[in-house]
Amino acid sequence: MPRLFTSVLLSGLLISVTSFATEIILTTSDNFSLKADYYPGENITKKLSNRAVLMLHQCNYNRTMYNAIGEQLAQRGIHALSLDFRGFGESISEKYNVDVIQKLPQAERRQAWSKMSAHWPEDVQIAFDYLKSKIATNGKVGIIGASCGGSQAITLAEKESISAISFFSSSQRDENIARYSKTLVEKPTLIIASEDDGRTFTSAKLLFSAAKHPKSKMISYKGSMHGYPLLESDKQLTQTIVAWFASELK
Repeated sequence: MPRLFTSVLLSGLLISVTSFATEIILTTSDNFSLKADYYPGENITKKLSNRAVLMLHQCNYNRTMYNAIGEQLAQRGIHALSLDFRGFGESISEKYNVDVIQKLPQAERRQAWSKMSAHWPEDVQIAFDYLKSKIATNGKVGIIGASCGGSQAITLAEKESISAISFFSSSQRDENIARYSKTLVEKPTLIIASEDDGRTFTSAKLLFSAAKHPKSKMISYKGSMHGYPLLESDKQLTQTIVAWFASELK
């Protein structure tokens, strides 16, 4: 059912966003409940849109980082879905909870993180399948991955027909850059990173240098802001992201 998001406290930062979305629960093959927000898009004739964007959050936030982007995509007639990764936001359980995992000793923390994140590709696939069911078989789907969400975006795009992809402050290992370079360089790609954000900016430049689509674009910022704070700092960034997807999913 529709709900109103207001002030949400995440990692010590207050996100104040007002946005209407439909909260859904996606059930995995191991009966885990994933929470997601679905923003239905309609075209100007009020018929269901054939465009959609899957939004994957960074690993120190949750799905609410995309409230404004999801709302604006829907207003443009583009379906959108933001998913809480297993262990984050409201997709938590006694076994999978990032706050608990972060308090474990280092060796145990790495093992627990590995077990939790191993489920993410299947979880993201379920979210994609739900979103794809909202559009026609010939519809177009884009994906945005912030930080750790970027590698999940690559994994999904290798298997599914993704029409546009965005990496938002998303540091990628050489292995992932090679995967992108092998199979995804022909897709329009939007890359966003801060110049002093270490490996994130280095890998952003490598991804952009590999991109071959003429509509691929890189946006760089001074400083070291990472992911969501850039949306707060640059009030036009949300509109830029939405407008880019609207253009590339035509």
